[in-house]
Amino acid sequence: MTRQAGYLASLFNTPPLIFRFQFNPEMVQEKRSFGYEGSDSFGQWGFNAAGVALSAGGSFLSTAAGLVSGAYQDLKGMGPILLGTKPLHATDGSPREIELEFRLDATFPGPLDGSDHYGGSILPDLAILRSFVNPAWGLTDMISMIGKKQWTCPPSPPPCTFKYAGLNIDCVMESLEIKHTEFGEDRNPIRAEVSCTLKEQSFSISPLIETFERAAYAARGLVRPGGLTDVAAVSPVIGAFF
Repeated sequence: MTRQAGYLASLFNTPPLIFRFQFNPEMVQEKRSFGYEGSDSFGQWGFNAAGVALSAGGSFLSTAAGLVSGAYQDLKGMGPILLGTKPLHATDGSPREIELEFRLDATFPGPLDGSDHYGGSILPDLAILRSFVNPAWGLTDMISMIGKKQWTCPPSPPPCTFKYAGLNIDCVMESLEIKHTEFGEDRNPIRAEVSCTLKEQSFSISPLIETFERAAYAARGLVRPGGLTDVAAVSPVIGAFF
């Protein structure tokens, strides 16, 4: 049986970079946080929102819907007063971080390697990984330099795509640590332990794709056995009786 490979890749770099995980990572840690701040004021006791909906007029159904929605907002507004805590509102998020720990071993072939791993070497692996944290020219940079017949300094390390553990995101490698643990007779490393930190690049197409994927997976919770019971259990009113 062939193990499914995971990748770190940058196809638009010069040359294209493709790192294939030789072994399943020992650890893949995902971290995402969002900032919140307290509002300028506390809530209130009155049913102002419900009153506005009731006095707005309109059809019976629209008035009833506005009254229920407004009353619910008014009831929530009492919570900050009872707790003495200002309500929170979202500000902005921080880039998602992915921490990885994995091994390299020149004596053992990985998925799709065949009978050996780079002829018994991890030097190509290390070169690819180091390329993600060193400035490099992209394909468009090379085309521009050829057209202008003028060399420029490489702008920044290349972005990469991380594909593993159900994730497929565009990111940058913020840090890379390589611990050589064994050497061959030629003094080249044959085993190493690697850890790196990736940060998601929001200026990419992957957030859009992942938004739809996340919604589709979340919706599966509604169609599993007991899904309707789950909805009732967490609803604001019915859930109080569960």
